[in-house]
Amino acid sequence: MKPLEIVGVSYSYGPRTVLQEVTFSLKDGELVGLIGPNGAGKTTLLRLILGLARPSSGEIRLWDRNPYKDPVVRQRIGYLPQRAVYNTHFPLTAGEAVFLALPRRPFALGPNSAERAKIKEALALVGMEKYLDTPLSALSGGQQQLVFLARCLVHKPSLLLLDEPTNALDLSAQHRFYNLLAELQQKIKLTVLVVSHDILALAQVAERFLLLDKKIIASGPPSEILYQFINTPLAGACLVQAHGVG
Repeated sequence: MKPLEIVGVSYSYGPRTVLQEVTFSLKDGELVGLIGPNGAGKTTLLRLILGLARPSSGEIRLWDRNPYKDPVVRQRIGYLPQRAVYNTHFPLTAGEAVFLALPRRPFALGPNSAERAKIKEALALVGMEKYLDTPLSALSGGQQQLVFLARCLVHKPSLLLLDEPTNALDLSAQHRFYNLLAELQQKIKLTVLVVSHDILALAQVAERFLLLDKKIIASGPPSEILYQFINTPLAGACLVQAHGVG
């Protein structure tokens, strides 16, 4: 049973077509990079999978279930949005940031013993357990991103969606993040879909790249995709956006 199947999905904002007849699927336990230039529809595709928007046409299935008729299936998804979504100066500790991802209880009561164990376990998975009571604002950008990854893992998802998780991190931090992600994928049997412009770092761990520009242009091992498109304007646009070169 495939964690995710997308068949003929199109989406438009008014008269503007954002996605056109997108078709692909993810195998269980696969780590896939979704790459493409700005405006290719990558974030929109994640929003459709999460149910934040509905396709104009086509079908999305999660574990062979229709998520619009059976929305509970989306509880098996973990989602890490772009860092701009988070206010990292808000007075929260790392543990409190993870606590907010658990089913709601009055925040002022703090986590109970079972919740605190879950928080510690999630932070330990990303190597941040010793920062449990450290304010987010005192952590580096890379450390903050690991805390936000722990937020995604605290409810033990089966499918993990990440949107530009290494944006604004330096090259060394990018590689550390993706190496950890690959380790977690194997350790806790995650299926992972990563949207990223940091294609060279992601290529070291991804099993497959999907090249999207409103529709799926190519799918295959990262080395093949990069070799096939390295001298095209599309690849040039990706590199300019990621690294400011061209």
